[in-house]
Amino acid sequence: MRLAICFFLLTSFTQIFGFVASPQSLREDCPVITVSCPEEVAQPGNTLTFTADVKGISSNAKLSYSWTVSAGTIIKGQNTSSITVDADGLKAGPVTATVEVEGLPMSCAKKASCTTAVAELIRCWRPFDQYGAINFEDETARLDNFAIQLLEEPVAEGYIIVYDGRNGRAGQALSRANRAKNYLIKKREVAGDRIVIVEGGFREEMTVELWIVPAGAEPPTPAPTLESTDVRGARLQQKR
Repeated sequence: MRLAICFFLLTSFTQIFGFVASPQSLREDCPVITVSCPEEVAQPGNTLTFTADVKGISSNAKLSYSWTVSAGTIIKGQNTSSITVDADGLKAGPVTATVEVEGLPMSCAKKASCTTAVAELIRCWRPFDQYGAINFEDETARLDNFAIQLLEEPVAEGYIIVYDGRNGRAGQALSRANRAKNYLIKKREVAGDRIVIVEGGFREEMTVELWIVPAGAEPPTPAPTLESTDVRGARLQQKR
């Protein structure tokens, strides 16, 4: 069984910067602006939330908020105290959100920033399970676990790579794969376009491999151990 080796660049720091005061804003009665960052490093397909807080200001004050970000797209919350940033497609690295608050005394600082990180440079497939010519009841138990994992990763695909055995019936593995896909769709309610079947060639025994493939990752490559000519020769010998 091949092992998928993934390298992840995880930038797990989160730095929160308070406002940077200009000389005119060092008055003790000035409000203090802070921006909070996400607690966890963002993964592709997720979003980032930044929230501004203004302390030391009257509850009746009419404040307005203008946000800018160093990367990503603000998809919700512009002109409010909290924004949502789309992190999908961003390269690993820092993302800084800066807010400018209007409605404060003229001599006070109006800006504050917060920097967090987007991680996972390389996304790759990973093996989930492998089995041979087991009975259907045992196979559905394995497929149930596969379906649970796919439902927990809604943007991932499930690959079923099948190999015919040396002495098996021609097309046996593909028939098994189609049955598995049908079960995942009808019984476990996994979308059909998320299940990919790949005929991998031949091995000594009929084999089914289940793989989890994150969105944007390269799919796994089949690894047959027999040439088709070897299998055909064995089947000809059986017929004699």
